[in-house]
Amino acid sequence: HHFMMSLYRSLAGRAPAGAAAVSASGHGRADTITGFTDQATQDESAAETGQSFLFDVSSLNDADEVVGAELRVLRRGSPESGPGSWTSPPLLQLSTCPGAARAPRLLYSRAAEPLVGQRWEAFDVADAMRRHHREPRPPAFCLLLRAVAGPVPSPLALRRLGFGWPGGGGSAAEERALLVVSSRTQRKESLFREIRAQARALGAALASEPLPDPGTRTASPRAVIGGRRRRRTALAGTRTAQGSGGGAGRGHGRRGRSRCSRKPLHVDFKELGWDDWIIAPLDYEAYHCEGLCDFPLRSHLEPTNHAIIQTLLNSMAPDAAPASCCVPARLSPISILYIDAANNVVYKQYEDMVVEACGCR
Repeated sequence: HHFMMSLYRSLAGRAPAGAAAVSASGHGRADTITGFTDQATQDESAAETGQSFLFDVSSLNDADEVVGAELRVLRRGSPESGPGSWTSPPLLQLSTCPGAARAPRLLYSRAAEPLVGQRWEAFDVADAMRRHHREPRPPAFCLLLRAVAGPVPSPLALRRLGFGWPGGGGSAAEERALLVVSSRTQRKESLFREIRAQARALGAALASEPLPDPGTRTASPRAVIGGRRRRRTALAGTRTAQGSGGGAGRGHGRRGRSRCSRKPLHVDFKELGWDDWIIAPLDYEAYHCEGLCDFPLRSHLEPTNHAIIQTLLNSMAPDAAPASCCVPARLSPISILYIDAANNVVYKQYEDMVVEACGCR
């Protein structure tokens, strides 16, 4: 959806290098923003009296905190929606859908402003979304938009105001109504969790073993997770030429006995075979740590007391203790826009994605 891509560009563009700033555009403490597309099917008669919107929000984790929610509906200009068309502007009323055991609840009532051209009308539905999210086994989230006009308010066909087009706002997917939910996870999100969910959605079994060493030619991660295009390729370790040595922190690449430091590591999601579900960024600089942790350890490497003792023992008797390891000491997040296993577009901040500093541990 174009809105989610614009949101990504806005938020990621404001973030400092290697960090995300979801709160920059009024999304509060959210670290995840999910766009749910309207699943309702409209007929002509329903569009005349009101327009319902149906969203499958089951992919939201029960433990997640809903920070905000907004309904976005496309409205096109019509002969009766322009300036001067009404002596008193009609009212737009948004409510929850009536159910077998509940009456509809009015969420929003506002004047329909004159319109020339087209625009997206936005409605704050955060309270309704929070209430829905707290239900033990919530059904799909359903909203109903209606219009009334006149001194004694009477129903008005939404189409006269530019709403109610077939297919939930338009025949194209980009024109369908969108529910944008901002949430905050109560746990540290792992990118592996989403990779595993993608594999389950595709009916593929994700191996429990770690991915193969990128320095060896083997089946690509695309083949491991069962990529949507069913394409099997080989992952070549071309990026290791940038100084990784093929195995940082495992004793490899001791060229010139270089000390522990941060080295380039460029991650290309297309090479990993993830470009069929990751929308942006297509690549990023992750960096990695490589080099020797020998005695005496430099203070900028922020060694732990244990690392200092271990390094001292190693310098005195290499057989008594291995050298301490050069590992990330400080990491920062990046934001990723992707299509989740339920086919929703998600903006999420993932922690610990970029190495900012290396240390000996």
